Amino acid sequence: MAKNAHLTLDDRSTIEVSLREGDSFTDIGRELGKDPSTIAKEIKNHIQYSRSGSYNPCAKRANCS
Repeated sequence: MAKNAHLTLDDRSTIEVSLREGDSFTDIGRELGKDPSTIAKEIKNHIQYSRSGSYNPCAKRANCS
């Protein structure tokens, strides 16, 4: 597995804020040093449609603080 392959909770929080500000996946990826497809996959896997329709950085995490 590549070094820094996983997104941290801080990365996920940055994604959440950036999405609310209307930033593109490319802009967010550039800010985090990640490929835009990584950002898109993260959002796809963790978006909460049933409640708010917004990205939740703690979704599917057992230990999130």
